[in-house]
Amino acid sequence: MVHSQLKVGDHIADFEIIGSEELTELQAIGIWARHIQTGAEVFHIYNDDDENLFAFAFPTIPADSSGVAHILEHSVLCGSQKYPLKDTFIVLAKGSLQTFLNAMTFPDKTVYPAASTNRQDYFNLMSVYGDAVFHPMLDEWIFQQEGHRLELQQDESSGSWRLERTGVVYNEMKGNYSSVDPIAADWSFRSVLPDTPYAYDSGGDPREIPKLRWEDLKAFHREHYNPANCKIVLCGNIPTEEQLTFLNEHILAGLEPGRPVDPVPLAKPWTQSRELSIPYPATDTSQKSTVLLSWALLDSTDADESLALAALSEILLGHDGSPLHKALVESGLGEDVAPATGMEGEIRHLVCTVGLRGMDGTNKKALEDLVMSTLKDLADKGIPKEEIEGALFGMRFANQEIRRAGGPFSLIWMRRVLRSWIHGKAPWNTLLFEKSY
Repeated sequence: MVHSQLKVGDHIADFEIIGSEELTELQAIGIWARHIQTGAEVFHIYNDDDENLFAFAFPTIPADSSGVAHILEHSVLCGSQKYPLKDTFIVLAKGSLQTFLNAMTFPDKTVYPAASTNRQDYFNLMSVYGDAVFHPMLDEWIFQQEGHRLELQQDESSGSWRLERTGVVYNEMKGNYSSVDPIAADWSFRSVLPDTPYAYDSGGDPREIPKLRWEDLKAFHREHYNPANCKIVLCGNIPTEEQLTFLNEHILAGLEPGRPVDPVPLAKPWTQSRELSIPYPATDTSQKSTVLLSWALLDSTDADESLALAALSEILLGHDGSPLHKALVESGLGEDVAPATGMEGEIRHLVCTVGLRGMDGTNKKALEDLVMSTLKDLADKGIPKEEIEGALFGMRFANQEIRRAGGPFSLIWMRRVLRSWIHGKAPWNTLLFEKSY
């Protein structure tokens, strides 16, 4: 178990320590600091892990479906003021000792995480990423390459020429919109949050992406990628003092604070259910539908309610024998349980979705009746005690198990921290499990 002498009110390298929390279940200390000059905030999960991770995170709340946040995520890693490389990400992936390197666009935030077990390499990665997010080149050719552009393409059979829209993000999202499962997953939460920014596709709708201009991209960067909006997550055994000193001297010093963006509003509750039909590309008329029932639940920053609802979702849907999962499969209404089924906890509102894919769309009322009658039966008769105990045991075991899955385990902690920190709560608010358990 590590120890730190830092306490609330201490000043380190133009940072003030504004919070400290014993994270006993993580065998760590949580140290929360704010940069005095710019307002940027840092949260360090200080433990004895020599695989150190950092992540720069910004709230990137969409105002449309042009995909500006997604295109910006790609563009900032195409060269910066101190590192004018054509493809910074590829250079780092091939030429550093990184153990993880990525960038991620969520529906309401963009995150730039990287990790390394080598101290010098770690700080080099932090310097490159820090310069990329605050001082990207964002040249017009970068926007055209990563966003969208028109190109002359020759038809192989006829030899005729035509203009075609292309671009890295544009092509990626065309692929996303060509399959029913990602479309259903997006609309599982967008459909129940129509009066919030979550009604838009932060990744970009191929029909809307061409409306985005280069000037719009640069303006979005100025508004969102400033220190006042920046949350920096640190995990690992490099002392907090050393990390804060580096961040101040090499990344934050001299930056203008900017202004914080407005928080994501909570959705207005509905007085009755609504129905929405979304088309998807099909190769022939025999392809069937995915039918989903979604509920907008509570504020995801409420840690106790979030854990309770996650437990309920696990009890109802967590395995093949779970009562609601079993009822869906045995109904014969569809081919299998829709991948979007479950709890969405990465956005401001918790959203629960239940559904089947491979259904005859005219049977949607039968699915609704099945789900509601199953839930009513469970409410009337109670959920078997062994189902509750099994689900809770599984959740607790999963929380205690530390393993790599596509990257360092600290990525899970990073995501838990940002779930509520990005919305104005303390960084440990949704990090800890045992406190709410």
